[in-house]
Amino acid sequence: MSYPPIILFDFDGVIITQKSLEYTALYYLRKKFYNWQNTSDIRLIDFARLFEESDSKNRLLAYTRINKVFKPFIPSIWRRNLFFIKFRRMYPKYEKYESLKPNLEKILIKLKQNNFLLGIVSNTGKRRLDSFRQKLNLDENISIYVSRDDTPYRKPSPYPIITALKKIKKNFNYSINKDNVYYVGDLPADIECAKNAKIKSIALLSGHGTKEDLENSNPTILLQDIKNILEIEEFKKFLLD
Repeated sequence: MSYPPIILFDFDGVIITQKSLEYTALYYLRKKFYNWQNTSDIRLIDFARLFEESDSKNRLLAYTRINKVFKPFIPSIWRRNLFFIKFRRMYPKYEKYESLKPNLEKILIKLKQNNFLLGIVSNTGKRRLDSFRQKLNLDENISIYVSRDDTPYRKPSPYPIITALKKIKKNFNYSINKDNVYYVGDLPADIECAKNAKIKSIALLSGHGTKEDLENSNPTILLQDIKNILEIEEFKKFLLD
């Protein structure tokens, strides 16, 4: 029996825009109080993701990580402490304005209607991911979720994808053929994660990664926009008119 492909998606930059983090980063980078250093060559979204990926539901662990990560940017430890407290409080307030990436909902519906099994594998926290599941009604089309709290290692380790495949096998009685599994990401770490898990990778140029970095990561498929996913040859035979 030939199953439709399994498609796993990264979350930030692929499912949602992550504008709330970018806005919060811009807000604080404009404050001279922190005596910012070494920020001229860092993109706003990269700066924002440094915070989100270092954060944790464990406040002490989050504090330790963020203090280390932001040391090159904020030399003063007490200013870093204040930045940690204020940034952590501010950015979730703006996440209520986040939405699905353009064209994505119709694509997810089309894939689900044609029996593609869809999942999300992300380095974001479970509480945040669960919040968006409810806010954006993701469960209507997405069947499997893996956050950083569901696995001992984060991307680019293969463990998040391996965890997702184990859930699929258990919950849906799927016979997993890794040649039929795809991971859609917008950063080189996503492509590396897929390679480490020995599945196929789809690099999305409309996310947060640069074209040069994504091309150099040698993905299986390179897409300009998420809407082009329906044109992938391996998917077409499963898509009914």
